[in-house]
Amino acid sequence: MDDLWERSICFYNIELQEIREIFKEYDRNFEILDFTPINIGCRNSNYKVDTNKGSFLLRICPINDTKYKKEQKISELFSEVLNVPKLLFVSGNNSKKRVCLIYDYIYGISLQSLVLKAGKFGERIINQVAKSAAFIHSYDFEKSEEFNDNYPPFLTWYELFLNNEWASARLGSDIKNRVKQLILDKQNELKLIDEYNSFIHADFRPANMIIDKDNDIWVVDWEFAGFGHSLADIGQFFRYSNCFEKSQILKFREVYNSFAKKSLPSNWYELSKLRDLVNPLQMLGGEEELPEKYKDLKKLVIETLNYFGY
Repeated sequence: MDDLWERSICFYNIELQEIREIFKEYDRNFEILDFTPINIGCRNSNYKVDTNKGSFLLRICPINDTKYKKEQKISELFSEVLNVPKLLFVSGNNSKKRVCLIYDYIYGISLQSLVLKAGKFGERIINQVAKSAAFIHSYDFEKSEEFNDNYPPFLTWYELFLNNEWASARLGSDIKNRVKQLILDKQNELKLIDEYNSFIHADFRPANMIIDKDNDIWVVDWEFAGFGHSLADIGQFFRYSNCFEKSQILKFREVYNSFAKKSLPSNWYELSKLRDLVNPLQMLGGEEELPEKYKDLKKLVIETLNYFGY
């Protein structure tokens, strides 16, 4: 699973004095008691920071990264209507000139960690995730500076990523040709994916969901959110299909359709698999060497091909 992926951006090892600077900028009465790195994720560097006023999540963004603006907007709009961590403060004035975010700390574990321990998800979790996805995809979101995504027709995406020299080399000619045949045979289905457009989370994976002490689900890490295919979120959630029972897949559609403005079609699961296939193809095109990540991505491509009988 993606818990074994190497980081694409090195973890930022912060010092106590820098944490003090950031929190003093937010509130001069903060006293830092302890801080602990959270080794989940491939881009941002996260810490649990214990203070005299409770615990907080400190997120340190990559240099020159502006995706934090999406997190700000989501916190403003969703914090009262969906379980998302409240963003309390944005700092850009620390000594290292990095944008840092301070959030309320959510006590719990990621769904990724939960499934690695238990092997499966419970029905309550499936229900909550389906309801959250339906809310996100049904939200009447106006395009803005932060969210102004325009993409070419989905049918053009596969060829773009398959033609990448790095992806081609890592896949090999046999797998690449199998993907091309699948795409050729599924033209009618692929055209349907563009009909399901909405506001999406765009990284809707169990690693980005936290289950708290009350067994409630919180959706985190909104830095890639924007307008796109609803089926992209769903395909990402069900990416590791061995974690789900058939009954849970059916239950997801039932709950989702009871809350969403636009219902999923009968072949939604197959469409979500086809939509998610472009993600490993795209990520396999990176120039950096990340052997564990690329091994898992190639495995995902093969599993999707096998699912469709190719």
